[in-house]
Amino acid sequence: MKLLITNHWLKKLAGSETFTYTLGSALKKAGHNVDLFTNVKGLVSNRMLTDLGIHTINADTNKKYDLILANHNSTVPLVHQKGFTIQTCHGTLPALEQPDARANLHVSISEEVQEHLQKNGIKSTVIRNGIDCKRYMPFLPIHNKVTSVLSFGNTEEFNQKIAQYFAKKGIRFISHNKFTNPRWDTENIINQVDMVISLGRGAYEALACGRPVIILDHRRYQDEMGDGLLTPENAGEVIKTNCSGRRYKRTDTFKMIDEALERYDKPLGEWSRNLALTNFNIERQIQKYIALYEQNR
Repeated sequence: MKLLITNHWLKKLAGSETFTYTLGSALKKAGHNVDLFTNVKGLVSNRMLTDLGIHTINADTNKKYDLILANHNSTVPLVHQKGFTIQTCHGTLPALEQPDARANLHVSISEEVQEHLQKNGIKSTVIRNGIDCKRYMPFLPIHNKVTSVLSFGNTEEFNQKIAQYFAKKGIRFISHNKFTNPRWDTENIINQVDMVISLGRGAYEALACGRPVIILDHRRYQDEMGDGLLTPENAGEVIKTNCSGRRYKRTDTFKMIDEALERYDKPLGEWSRNLALTNFNIERQIQKYIALYEQNR
């Protein structure tokens, strides 16, 4: 198939940007012809060219596509006439994530987003975030008890706060803030630790690496909150809000950490890997997109 992927900007490392890269990589490996459209080129679009051989087109090109997988509503008006368009909405609040009625179909990455779109009169299908589970995998084992923790926290105040707490417990702590220190090979950082603290896509990448995950952070758009350790008992509910911390909205940070340390064991790491393979494997997700297109074209 001739496919076009879009994203408003691909200048930096963030959730929808790494999703776009992962989507393009999987579609190329599946044998499809893939092009890219973005309003703002940069780090990620450059890597898609050099790593994957995916070229960026201009909006005024005459090329036509079987299927357009669009991210961000700013791109839909510019490309929807070039082929059957499915817009994926990754959130409820950002302006770019709101649905554009010119798309033929809409996809929500969680039930929370699906409900938001439904309130605005837009039907959608849930297809969860896709992770490259052959890149993000456990190539180093976790220990029998927690010896090290990685935080993908987005604010330095949060990272410093929990760093002191782990130091008192004699647990090595690493933090990686994508805004202050963007790094491509996060799978290598994840594999250096036993447990990860993150929301959203960072949590899914850690799960794929077989790491137990505490859903917790302090974001610029969201006060410090979390859902605690992801377990077989709560995962079904927590992933409905994209592991955002908004399912239970807990604010007892240190209690969540203590509960996670007490519950931690090696089998939980194996369960985490299986959860990612079942729910977030990009190879399965692209099949869902293709099936959705074939059922509705």
